[in-house]
Amino acid sequence: MTETITLLHQIADLDPATVSRQLLTTVAALGGTVFACRSACTTARWLRADTETRASLKQARRIRRSWRRLAPMTGLTVTEPAPKVQADGRPLEPKVRLPRIKLTADQFGVTVTATTLPRVGLEAWQDAADDLCNAWSMRRVKISQPRPGTVIARGFRREPLDTPLPSPLLREDGAPAVAPGSLSCRDDVLLGWDEDGNAVRLNLATGAHGLIAGVTRSGKSVTVNTLLAHASLMRDVQLVVIDPNLAAAAPWWTPAHRVSDATHPDQASELLAEIREEMHRRENLFWSARTDRITGFSPELPLLMVVIDEVAHYTRHTDRKAREHFEAHLLAIASQGAKYGVRLWLITQKPSADVLSTALRTNLSARICHRVDTTEDYLHLFPDGRDLDITAADRTLPAGVAITSVTGMPTPVRMRAVHLPTEACWRINDTLTAADHQVRPLPGTTDFTKAA
Repeated sequence: MTETITLLHQIADLDPATVSRQLLTTVAALGGTVFACRSACTTARWLRADTETRASLKQARRIRRSWRRLAPMTGLTVTEPAPKVQADGRPLEPKVRLPRIKLTADQFGVTVTATTLPRVGLEAWQDAADDLCNAWSMRRVKISQPRPGTVIARGFRREPLDTPLPSPLLREDGAPAVAPGSLSCRDDVLLGWDEDGNAVRLNLATGAHGLIAGVTRSGKSVTVNTLLAHASLMRDVQLVVIDPNLAAAAPWWTPAHRVSDATHPDQASELLAEIREEMHRRENLFWSARTDRITGFSPELPLLMVVIDEVAHYTRHTDRKAREHFEAHLLAIASQGAKYGVRLWLITQKPSADVLSTALRTNLSARICHRVDTTEDYLHLFPDGRDLDITAADRTLPAGVAITSVTGMPTPVRMRAVHLPTEACWRINDTLTAADHQVRPLPGTTDFTKAA
């Protein structure tokens, strides 16, 4: 208290000019600090950005600099009448109000979030969309209104569906970017990007069963790679892969908890029977945890990820008794497994009724459909597909693009899957093996390391 009084006395003894100079010096110093912080944030954002995002950042700066000139030209301003004359009798200029804007850049373009003005709302922005697209040098501008008083103009420098993007599991040089065991089933899996540049994510812990469909060379394998790679790197997931052709299972043969490449349904049925036995053992957890669904996973109580590639090979097998036995296990897991911590994912080229029964498909809520042969195949995954503006029964649908619906998504969207080639999966396999995540040797080899 004494120090404060002394300081006030010192200020009182100073002449007004000295006080003014000191205040100006302090304000200038604070202003310099704010400017330095903004510059540091801008620099950090630039350094973290990839090449495409940096191009968008440059475009965002041009948009901000030209906004005061562009807004009146596109009819997005409001002119307020001024008083007739000033105090000295001279006429006043009318006041022009511009929408306040906030810009965000990403790898696809620039998002402009603006406040609305009286008589300048969503309709005015929609009318100005073409002019904004040309002025901002964008390929497309999408206008939306997420809430009253705010309009979003999403400008696309490049189309998300035309842009194959690498998986976040890889570095720029193609090396694995994620250490084994550093992920959890609660971490979102980035599947790809929709046509508006929004990330499409899947969460294994909160999700349920799923289905991936698509003809050969439609990009289906890359999507499967993304799913299997994330599951293999998660510390609280045990992966079970059943694949008669070894197309999907090969890179994950050594780190997966269980693998089957048998062409006869019997061995696949044995693995599914083991899954059902584990479900039975977990029943006591419902009483101890006082819940009707297992949601807490750990290395001691892992989430069981069961992936079956070319499921039609088993559901259409010529051995009727073995086929029916397999289908019975499959339906039991699909209808009951989710609450026991089992996630079932089926992969097929043709999702027709003779491959997957209606009862089975009903339990596969997450659906990813790459290009298929017929509209009927598409409608088996999306029964309301005739009412949608998108379809997977389109021969021009590029490889890697799929119609996707996952948990939390109100309507299906077109998605470009992130690119994770099989060669990269083998490199991830190498990191898993080096980190002692190898469960079994490759077929036809001897595990000398384990033997030693």
